[in-house]
Amino acid sequence: MNKTLKKFASIAMLLIPSALLAQDKMLDLLKIEIKAQMETLKKGDYPPFYMNYRVIDNNTLTLRANMGALTTESETQQILFVPQIRIGTPEFDNFHDAQNGTLTNMFQGPPTILLPKELAGGVETFREIIREEVNSRYKFAVTSLERAKAKDAAGSQNKQTDNSPDFTPAKAEKYFEPALPPDLVRLDLDAWKERIKRYSAIFTQNPDVVNGTVSLTFKIWRKYFVSTEGAEIAENRTYALISISGETTAEDGMTLPLNKSYFAYFPSDLPADKEVEESIKALSTKLSLLKTAPLVQPYTGPALLSGSASGVFFHEIFGHRIEGQKMKSENDGQTFKNMIDEYVLPKEISVYSDPTLKYYQGKNALNGYYIFDDQGVRGERVEVVKEGILKHFLMTRTALDGHPVSNGHARAEFEYDPTSRQSNLVVEATHPKTEEQLRALLIEEAKKQSKEYGYFFKSVTGGFTQTGRASTNSFNVTPLEVYRIYVDERPDELVRGVDLIGTPLSMFSNIEYAGDDFEIFTGTCGASSGSVPVTCISPMIFVNKVELQRKPKPTTTPALLPRP
Repeated sequence: MNKTLKKFASIAMLLIPSALLAQDKMLDLLKIEIKAQMETLKKGDYPPFYMNYRVIDNNTLTLRANMGALTTESETQQILFVPQIRIGTPEFDNFHDAQNGTLTNMFQGPPTILLPKELAGGVETFREIIREEVNSRYKFAVTSLERAKAKDAAGSQNKQTDNSPDFTPAKAEKYFEPALPPDLVRLDLDAWKERIKRYSAIFTQNPDVVNGTVSLTFKIWRKYFVSTEGAEIAENRTYALISISGETTAEDGMTLPLNKSYFAYFPSDLPADKEVEESIKALSTKLSLLKTAPLVQPYTGPALLSGSASGVFFHEIFGHRIEGQKMKSENDGQTFKNMIDEYVLPKEISVYSDPTLKYYQGKNALNGYYIFDDQGVRGERVEVVKEGILKHFLMTRTALDGHPVSNGHARAEFEYDPTSRQSNLVVEATHPKTEEQLRALLIEEAKKQSKEYGYFFKSVTGGFTQTGRASTNSFNVTPLEVYRIYVDERPDELVRGVDLIGTPLSMFSNIEYAGDDFEIFTGTCGASSGSVPVTCISPMIFVNKVELQRKPKPTTTPALLPRP
C-alpha cells in the first residue's frame, strides 16, 4: 500500500515497522497456523512433506528532488505473506520442472498477499488470508507435480540429466532479533527534504544538465520465517541509500547519464554534506565534457576496467553462471556445470560470495549482507574460484550433482519463490599490479595489436546477460564513463555511445591481470526471483581483447532552446 506522507510542521518522523509492535504475537501466530495447515493438508491426496511461511514487514521511505524541487515524498507500509508448499518426495517434488513454484518470471511475479497491519483485533482476518493463500498455492503445487510427472514419463528426451534431489535437508534454525531501538529508525524528515533539494539544486548551476535528481531511500524490513521442520527466525534488515543521477544530451540527441550512490545501513551513517556536494559538482562537470565527447567506433582490442566496472562485469557474466539451482534445468546454458576443478579464470584470481560480510575491510557497508537466506538457511562464504580454479556454486536446498547441500544463497524479492542468487561477490588477486603498471600493460598490448589506443572503462551502470540454451550466451554491459588511452601518450580522451559486448568464456580467457586496489558497486539485481540487493567488490582488471559496439542511433530530437 502506497500513501503520501503527512506534512509535519517540525519534528522528526519515526518509522517503526508495524509488526515490531507485536513481534512475539506475529511469530506465534505463524507457528500455530503452519502447524494447523500442515495437519489439514496431510489429509489430502497429495500430503505435503514440507511447508514454510515467510512474512516481510516492509517500511520504505522515499524522498526525491529534481533540480532543486521536491518531486516525491512517499512511504510504503505493508506486511507481505509468502508460503511455500512442497509435495511429492524430496527426490522429486512440485518444483522439479520449475525453478519457481509459481507461474512467474522476473517481470511479473505472483499476486502480492498483504496481511493486516495491526494484529490486535484482526487475528481471524489474518488467519483467513493465510489459509486462502496456502490453499491457492497447494492447488498450484498439485498441478505442478502432475505436470512434472507427466513430462518425465513421456520419454528420455524430457528427463533431467541431473538426478540429484529437488529438496535437501538443512538445519532448522531458531534465531530472534529484538526490535530495533527507536533512535536507530528515527528520521528528521524536514531536514532530509531540505538536504536533497539543496543537493539537486547544484545541477541547476550547469546549463548543460537537462535532468538532475537526488533521492534518499530508507528501508526497514522485519523478516519472519517458520517451517514445519521447526525453524523460527525473526531478523531485521535496514538499507539507506543516496542516489545521484545527472543527464545531458549531445547535439545528435543521444541521452548521456552519469550516476553515483552512497550506501549505509542507517541514514545517520551516510556521508556529510561536503562529500556529497563535491561529488555532484564533479559529476556535473563530467556531464559537460561528455556532451561534446566524440562518438565511439566499433572496436576490438585491449582495455582496462576500473574496480566498479569490473565488479559489474563479474556480476553479470560470471556471477549469474555460478547460481547453482538454475543449472539443474536442461534449458540453462550450464556454462560451468561440468568444469569443477578446472581453470576458468587466470590462476592469480579468486572469487568468493559472502553474505556474512557486513563491512568490507571494516568500513564499507555491503548491500548483499544477510544472516539467513529466504529458505531459513544461514548464509555462508562460498569459495567459488580459488586461484583460477572453479570450486563451488551458490546453492539452495535444491541439490545439483556434486553439490548436495545449501550454502545459504536462496534469495527472493518479497512475493517470489527463492532461487540461487548472488550476495556479496568479491574478486581478489594474489599478485596484483599497480594502476600505473596496468596502464603500461594496456599501452604495450595496444601497440602489439597495432591499435592507436586502448580503452579504460571508468564507470558503468549495469548490464544484462543471457544464460539459457534457447539464445546465444552473451552479455551486454552498459558503460557510462569511458576513455581512450593513446599509445603515443596523448591525453586520455572521453568518448560516448559505448556498449561492451561479448560471450563469457571468450571474455574470461582474455583476462590477464588485476590491480592492487578495490572499488565497490552497490546495486539491485533483477532475475528470476525478482530484485534482490547485491554488492560487487573488485580490483581493476586488464583484458587483452574486448569488443565494443555503438549504442543505437538516437531517435530523440535535440532541444531547440536551452534549458530554462
